[in-house]
Amino acid sequence: MPKTVRVGVLGAGWGAGLHLEGFHRTEGAEIVAILSRTRTRAEERAAQYGIRLVTDSLDELIDAVDVVSVATPPAVHLEPVLRAVAAGRHVLCDKPLAADLESARSIMGAVAASGVRHASGFIWRDDPGLLRMRELLTEGAIGRLVEIHSTCPLGVPQLPATWMYQADEGGGALAQHGSHVIDRARWLVGAEIDRVRGRLAYDVDDAAAPRRFHDITEAFAWARDNDGRTSDAPRVPVTADTGYDFSADFDNGVRARFWEAWHLLGPVEDEVSLYGEDGALQWRGAAGLWLSRPGAQPTRVEVPETVASGANTPREVGLRKWAALAGRFVEAILTGVENGHPTIVDAWQVAAVSDAVRRSHRSGGWEKVA
Repeated sequence: MPKTVRVGVLGAGWGAGLHLEGFHRTEGAEIVAILSRTRTRAEERAAQYGIRLVTDSLDELIDAVDVVSVATPPAVHLEPVLRAVAAGRHVLCDKPLAADLESARSIMGAVAASGVRHASGFIWRDDPGLLRMRELLTEGAIGRLVEIHSTCPLGVPQLPATWMYQADEGGGALAQHGSHVIDRARWLVGAEIDRVRGRLAYDVDDAAAPRRFHDITEAFAWARDNDGRTSDAPRVPVTADTGYDFSADFDNGVRARFWEAWHLLGPVEDEVSLYGEDGALQWRGAAGLWLSRPGAQPTRVEVPETVASGANTPREVGLRKWAALAGRFVEAILTGVENGHPTIVDAWQVAAVSDAVRRSHRSGGWEKVA
């Protein structure tokens, strides 16, 4: 049995930086290759992490590695995943799985038939506060679970034109942060979403196109320093949603509500609430985890190693979640034992829920999840 797996990363932008740092912190992983459409950025990443091979050839990268880690925009996930799997390579593919349901179905079918190990980038399963929330739910702290609610007013400024604003490239609130939200709920509830009813928000018609952005963090930096609504740069149409609001029923009877708005500001950036027959649990990100019981004031549940505990910065907590995902994936490869890390099967389930939400937006009624 090998003691080390060789990893190749596709991409050199913000997402790739998370993949690289995750595997860099993982015992048993060695990053040996990187590929990006932006060669200079790939060379910078290679120098940062001591990567020997910088290549423009997907075949060369696949030949050099045991694991292909796909950190490109979702519209270009299909080909590298299919080629990696066909070559017998293990695959970590970031979320969302693809830009459309048919491509997601093709990826799902390929990994299911191949026997390779696979993972998806649902890092919130390794958030310490959410892990404790799940433990308390399992221990019966709030009795039988009845409902789960998720809200997220991100309050980000209007972005310049990037793939994040284009539906056919896998952009939009539902595809991006929404895929995390849906998987997080599936994992907490321990069941699958059976049907949905809701709508998408389209509150941005066009976006400024001052230049081409190779890294999404550059687009966010531009947005902080410029008013995207009034910029005199050329403008392009926005086709992706910028928010969603939908109800859902899980197949175990638990009800759910999901709401997100990219450009609206709220007092809490991201919140998950679990309502049981005997109480409630609320996770409020940097504000921590809270337990409510009938007739008593809410109490804070102390969780070490979180931003809420004052132990770490948000960035460091995020990087630790990536390292936890990479570590469990590598462990599964080396031992051949499943350990509960999020897989492409999970990413497919999320894609199916997202597709049902889009169908519900068009039909105005309840839609079954495929």
